[in-house]
Amino acid sequence: MKFIFADSQDFVDPGYDFEKDAYSKGRIIQRTDKYPHEMFEKKPYDGMLVSRAILADGVYKTSGAYSIMQSQRFKREGASKFLRYKDGPIFGDSGAFSYVKLEKPPYDNSEMVDYYMQCGFTHAVAVDHIIFEYDNRFDGDDPNFEVSDEMQNRYDITQSNAKEFIRISKEKNASFEPIGVAQAWSPKSMQEASKNLVEMGYTYIALGGLVPLDVDQCEEIVAAVRAVIPNEIKIHLFGFAKAKQLHRFVKYNITSFDSTSPLIRAFKDNKYNYYSPKEHYTALRVPSSEGTAAMKRKISSGELSQETAKTMEKESLNAIRQYDRGEIPLEEALDKIVRYEKLFKPKIPEARYRETLMDQYWKTCQCEICKDVGIEVAIFRNSNRNRRRGFHNLWQFMRELEELLEGQTK
Repeated sequence: MKFIFADSQDFVDPGYDFEKDAYSKGRIIQRTDKYPHEMFEKKPYDGMLVSRAILADGVYKTSGAYSIMQSQRFKREGASKFLRYKDGPIFGDSGAFSYVKLEKPPYDNSEMVDYYMQCGFTHAVAVDHIIFEYDNRFDGDDPNFEVSDEMQNRYDITQSNAKEFIRISKEKNASFEPIGVAQAWSPKSMQEASKNLVEMGYTYIALGGLVPLDVDQCEEIVAAVRAVIPNEIKIHLFGFAKAKQLHRFVKYNITSFDSTSPLIRAFKDNKYNYYSPKEHYTALRVPSSEGTAAMKRKISSGELSQETAKTMEKESLNAIRQYDRGEIPLEEALDKIVRYEKLFKPKIPEARYRETLMDQYWKTCQCEICKDVGIEVAIFRNSNRNRRRGFHNLWQFMRELEELLEGQTK
């Protein structure tokens, strides 16, 4: 079961000055910044995925993470060179979430094959169209569930594209491995879609539409599909974020899954955003005194002075570092953190902060991020800290996945 990381131009400045909160001199975005795989000796994922939706290539207007210049360079240099990644597969897909509101996908199959070949992807996903409605009855005969014309149309579009995509790929002697996508509304319809893909000639299929489903629904679909296709047919799970439930899926011989969850949780999860093997911790929130809306409102209304906010911000950061060096007790550091955060947030996770400070996981973690920046990784503040914590989470997740798979083979 391979972990494929979906890129969205997530990198950090390796020379970032945490004391001054300043970028390194001579920094050039993307060129001198480092991707997750460039920060670790042990890989933080088995492969990468680049959605066409993050490119600004003029074919379909999206708010992509790549600029026009970066998109042009991506096509010119190819995925491997652009990403500076040579240690695993690089998947490409059309980014169905970006055009979910359209009646049909904006990409032509022949043009997509050319795009995949130009960029040198090792694996290329046929153009699909997401179906969000889901019937959790296996037999699909729930009297309250109706297959709408739109759902059927999206199913048909995805199947038709898959058939044309693999034909064109063979005609153009494409070097990538084609992947057909199954989009459906129930385990039964997903079975049908998957069987059709195998009959078309696909040896690698992907199951889409899993993101909004709970883990039981996901397993029901995977079990249903595996029951009707040969065991040698490879299965990829799109957007599979059920990290703690992966053990339930090993028995279905899943080849790969993609997720950004470990990285995203570093800055979007307010509770468990700093991974460890036993439990996930809560990073210590110390935002810039000039960066929060609540703080700005208090300052503009005269309720709080800018000088007071800056002083308390500095005291909070200093207290965290002093505690890390053993110069002040935990409760003194925690008091400074809580007092500052209360300026802009009424409810503070004081107990979780205490646990983070008490366990000091950054001192025992073996990843390069924790060894390099120490307690800074556990501070919820600006992108260079939060992304580093996200990189750490990727590394930690990958180690746990390796242990899970090793345990299954014993």
